[in-house]
Amino acid sequence: MKKFNVRMFCSDLVEIRKKNGMSQNDLSNELCINRSTLSLIENGKQMPDLDLLNKICSITGKNPGDYFVDDYNDGLIYLMGTLNKEDKVKIEELIERIKVIEKYEILAKRCLDGSK
Repeated sequence: MKKFNVRMFCSDLVEIRKKNGMSQNDLSNELCINRSTLSLIENGKQMPDLDLLNKICSITGKNPGDYFVDDYNDGLIYLMGTLNKEDKVKIEELIERIKVIEKYEILAKRCLDGSK
């Protein structure tokens, strides 16, 4: 299963905008969206729909498919059939803990960004 890599997309969007000497206002006008919407997208608080993703990629020269990566637990799905029940439960619990940690990291980043 493919998963949208939010961090890579946001980082690339900000980097390319700045590299081209564009303000958020400039890029949002070119994309026909509000500047506040662009800000939310750059901060990972809002995801672009497919039309907007394609517009952004055409401006930046990136391929939309580059932002869809294999989910890190795909390999586990195949492995799960060969494990005993106790190991499956442990792995599922570990995956859930990792997901919680990732959410806290995103939240912490948002809090730190907001305090500047």
